[in-house]
Amino acid sequence: MLFGRDNRVEEDLARIRRANLPPDQLAALEAKEASEREAFLKDKPGAKDIFAMILAVMSLVAPYALAFIGLLLLFGWGFGWIFGS
Repeated sequence: MLFGRDNRVEEDLARIRRANLPPDQLAALEAKEASEREAFLKDKPGAKDIFAMILAVMSLVAPYALAFIGLLLLFGWGFGWIFGS
């Protein structure tokens, strides 16, 4: 459906199911979610990972930036030579 309406329905149903759980099952579910949250936070990217991501983006962007600067310099020199400035 449009705009994730199915996803919202599923989220609402999950909230309703959670609200209707008995206290012992709710405590077990909360403990499971807490352990999953801790495992997710433990796997944060390190400094080397971030450096690798920056290097990958720069390797994609740098050739185009250098070509653009080269064209600017080439046309600037060419028009300066043609018009005698």
